[in-house]
Amino acid sequence: MTSGQLKGTLLEYLVRRLLSHCGFTSVRPDGHYIFAQAGAGLFFINGKGAAHDADVLMEPPIQMPFSYPARLLFECKAYDTTVGLGVIRNALGLRYDINDFEIITEESIQQRQNNRRANYAISNRKRYNYQVGVASVEKFSKAAFEFAANNKIPLISLRWLLSDRTCDMFSNIDEEYLSSIPKRLRDLLYEFLKDKGKNTWNDEKYLDVIRFIEADAVVGEIIRLFNISIKRSYVGLIETGDLIFLFANQTDSFELLNERLSFRGLKAQIHYTRDNPNVWELELIDFNRTTSNDRNPQFKFYVPDGIMRQWRDFNLDKDVALDLKAEFFSRIFIFRGDRGPNELPFFVVNIDSQWLNNLREQ
Repeated sequence: MTSGQLKGTLLEYLVRRLLSHCGFTSVRPDGHYIFAQAGAGLFFINGKGAAHDADVLMEPPIQMPFSYPARLLFECKAYDTTVGLGVIRNALGLRYDINDFEIITEESIQQRQNNRRANYAISNRKRYNYQVGVASVEKFSKAAFEFAANNKIPLISLRWLLSDRTCDMFSNIDEEYLSSIPKRLRDLLYEFLKDKGKNTWNDEKYLDVIRFIEADAVVGEIIRLFNISIKRSYVGLIETGDLIFLFANQTDSFELLNERLSFRGLKAQIHYTRDNPNVWELELIDFNRTTSNDRNPQFKFYVPDGIMRQWRDFNLDKDVALDLKAEFFSRIFIFRGDRGPNELPFFVVNIDSQWLNNLREQ
C-alpha cells in the first residue's frame, strides 16, 4: 500500500460512513455482475467496456416505485488539487457504461431468428439504475461543477464537511508517515477502511486498529474529527437535486429535533447574514409547540454553488434571496440513519410560506 492508496481508501471510508449515517446500505457482490477481488477488499462492477473498480457502492434508504431500483456509486479522488472537468466527464461515461451493460450471446442472437423461441434473448437478472457521483478531499473547478450540475452528477467535497485544517491533514499522509506504521498494522488498517460491514468498530479483529485511530495524529485524527462532525450533521436533498450538509448550532439540536418529529407542522425558516452570505441557517419551527421557552433546532449549511452564482448575478439582492428560498428550498428531504424500525428513513421539511410572504410585504 502506498501513501496515495491510503489517502484514497481513507476518503472511501469517510464517504461510506457519511452515507451510512444517512441510512444508505452497502451493496454486497453477487459474484457475477458485481464481484470482489479476493484478499484485496476491492469491488468491481461490470460495464460494456470493462469491469470498473467500485469505490463506494450503496443503495438508498428508499426506492421510487415503477422504476428500476437505484444504486449510488461514488468515485473517490483524494487529489491535493482542485478536481477538474475531466474527472466529471469520466464519471458520466462510467454511468452510461454500467447502465447500458447487457450480456448478449451468439446463441441468443440466433434465437432471435426463431419467432417461436421459448426463451427471451436477454439475461435473467435484476436490473438497477446506477447513479454515479464524485467525492473529493478538495473542491471542484467551476467547469467541473457546471458539467456535474447539467448532467445530474452528485458531488461531495470533504471541505464542505470538515474544517480546512482537517482536510489539510491529508497532505501529511506521505511515504514517511506510512513507513512509521508497522506493516501488520498497515495491512489491518487497509482492511478496516475497506470493510463494508456495519459493526467494524465492534469487531475484535480490528481492536489494534481502533487503538491506533484513538491515538494517531494523522489518519486517526481525521477519523476522530469526522466522527464528531457527522454526529452533529444531517444530509438534506433540495429541489434541484443538490445535497446540502446541515450542521447543528446547538449541542442538543438533535434531541430538540427528535422531540419535534412526532408532531405535525414542522416547517423551516432560512436566514443569512451579509457578512457570510454563502452560509445559511435552517431554523425548524414547530407550530404545535407554542411555549415561549422552547428552543428551535438550528442548522447551518453551505449554499450550493449553482444557486450562489445565481444570487451573485443580482448582487446578493434580498428580494432575489427570497425567490431562491421559495424556488429551491420550498421542500427539503432530510435523511436520518438513526431511525427506528417502523420510522421512515427521512423526514420532509417545508419552508414557512407565510413567513416568506410577510418578508415580501415588508
